[in-house]
Amino acid sequence: MHPEEAVKQLRYVIDASIDEEGNRTAPMYGQTFERVATEGTGQDVTVLADRIGQAVRAGDRPLPQEANRLAEDILSTRRLTDGGVDE
Repeated sequence: MHPEEAVKQLRYVIDASIDEEGNRTAPMYGQTFERVATEGTGQDVTVLADRIGQAVRAGDRPLPQEANRLAEDILSTRRLTDGGVDE
């Protein structure tokens, strides 16, 4: 999944699940998705979108800082499991 597509999909989930404030939150995840796409894989982007989407469906709206922490968890797990170097 491309970062732009992930943000668009999240925007649909947020718009369907919470008030108009969510519409302003979804685009703020763009840099986080770009980072995951650059440092990880398309699968990592999909995992991040799924985790944020699950939080939104549960009634939460992760702040961009929380999305960054989720991204770091995904990327650090990848580094540990794929033999990559932890910087």
